[in-house]
Amino acid sequence: MAIKTIKGISAVSGIAIGPAFIVQSSGSIKYKPEKTDDRKKEQKKLSKALQKGIEKIRQLKAQWVGKLPEEELEIYEAHIEILNDPELISKTIRSIEEEGWSAHTALHKVATEYCDLLKSLEDSYLMGRIEDIQMLSQMIIGYLVGSEKNEIKLNKPSILVAEKLTTNQFAAIKSEFILGIIMAKGGTTDHLNILAKALGIPSLINAGSLIEKIETGDKLVLDTLQSTVFIEPSPSIIETSKKSKESFEHKQREQIASSHKPAMTKSGVKIAIHANIGSVLEAQAALTNGAEGIGLLRSELCFLESARFPTENEQYETYKELLDILPNSLHTLRLLDFGTDKPLEFLSLDQEENPAMGLRALRLGIKYYNQLLKPQIRAILRLSKEYTIRILCPMIATPADFDQIYQLIYSEYTQLKKEGMQLNELVPIGIMVEIPNVAIRPELFLDKVDFFSFGTNDLSQFLIAADRTNEKVANYLIEAKESLLILINEFTKKAHKKKKTVSICGELASDISSIKELLKINIDALSITPALIPEIKEFIRSLE
Repeated sequence: MAIKTIKGISAVSGIAIGPAFIVQSSGSIKYKPEKTDDRKKEQKKLSKALQKGIEKIRQLKAQWVGKLPEEELEIYEAHIEILNDPELISKTIRSIEEEGWSAHTALHKVATEYCDLLKSLEDSYLMGRIEDIQMLSQMIIGYLVGSEKNEIKLNKPSILVAEKLTTNQFAAIKSEFILGIIMAKGGTTDHLNILAKALGIPSLINAGSLIEKIETGDKLVLDTLQSTVFIEPSPSIIETSKKSKESFEHKQREQIASSHKPAMTKSGVKIAIHANIGSVLEAQAALTNGAEGIGLLRSELCFLESARFPTENEQYETYKELLDILPNSLHTLRLLDFGTDKPLEFLSLDQEENPAMGLRALRLGIKYYNQLLKPQIRAILRLSKEYTIRILCPMIATPADFDQIYQLIYSEYTQLKKEGMQLNELVPIGIMVEIPNVAIRPELFLDKVDFFSFGTNDLSQFLIAADRTNEKVANYLIEAKESLLILINEFTKKAHKKKKTVSICGELASDISSIKELLKINIDALSITPALIPEIKEFIRSLE
């Protein structure tokens, strides 16, 4: 019998060998439209189902806390936002009250109308939410009619096969049971593939309708290095694939083994490689993979995992646990960076139409200074007694923004000294370059700020007006790269004249195609996800 093969596009490199497991599409729940005689009861049912959905999403997110970078978990917060959307809820309630529809019929009706409307608008951000709304409305309808779909029961390591796997389906499966992923549809920038990449799970997309050849239990070889799936392969194919897998994984181990060598080109150009971390697991990975320090510690982890405002001492102990893993390195701690885009359970905030540019980060921290920012600043300054620390300030837009936060930090520094704390001189205070006003006017900040770190993720979306979480406008973000590099180059020249260091901590820092240019620009450091450090260091050492 001829070997059956399927071609696709590699989204995450790797080789997996194992049985197939078919994950059914998260399609529509089958139900009959119904009217109701008890409208209050249906409203209560809706409220309970929405709360159940929110709890389910929080549970799914909790499975990945500590395993994945915090930014990779933002999709779950976006899903909670949708289920809490006041307009969606109020329209559904009106449909129950005024038209007498049952809760599940009203929700389906409103969600469909909502999606149809979004399809007709030329708003790229809203267009990207259609699939999420469809998936989430079906989940809630399932709760309402007692027909919860997509409860995936997988109890052994398998290769997942689906038309298109959702993030909720992915999170519902133990990561140790996921050998690989094959999808008929999808894109390399899908959030699912970002999660898979962070976990090192091989993924093949755009395999088309040929995946219908595959049945649960079929023996598969998924080789994304060849962009190929082999169905019921011969012993020789399996043997060859095992050798390829061993070779691929051996190369990964070699990269890790040499990752503690400096990132230096053959001609002697050296650049520091730091890690972006937000958990103990990431800090341990940073140590294993040769990070020369922490380039971005996401301090908001204390808040996002708490049911109340974390105290100064709690924050001190949390950060200390991370810093102890890399005790003799330079540590850059970013002050809190969340808002209505990353809501806190214990802080009620008004919904904003554009949270990425609203009350977030230091704007929020200063508004709730005593509860949020003050204990954090004091905890970090106390740590400066034992560790080499810098403070990084996010979402700085104007010199006045920086002056305000500098004065607050200095005030807490002097207060701690008055309390008898034996502190060294005030730690360096830097800013994230993530707002165009800063990027194009460095002269406003060069005499005030000690160091700079480009947050290229936010800066890209602000530069080209394209939401970085929306796959529908991913092409715009690609186009933004050239403009980013021009800005970084001009900014760095001016910063270096003032003897100020410049680093990159966004996705651009791990973009192989941009590293040569960043080296030419003389960037001082790259800060990247720990898992990518060995590969990036090896690439830099291979350059002339």
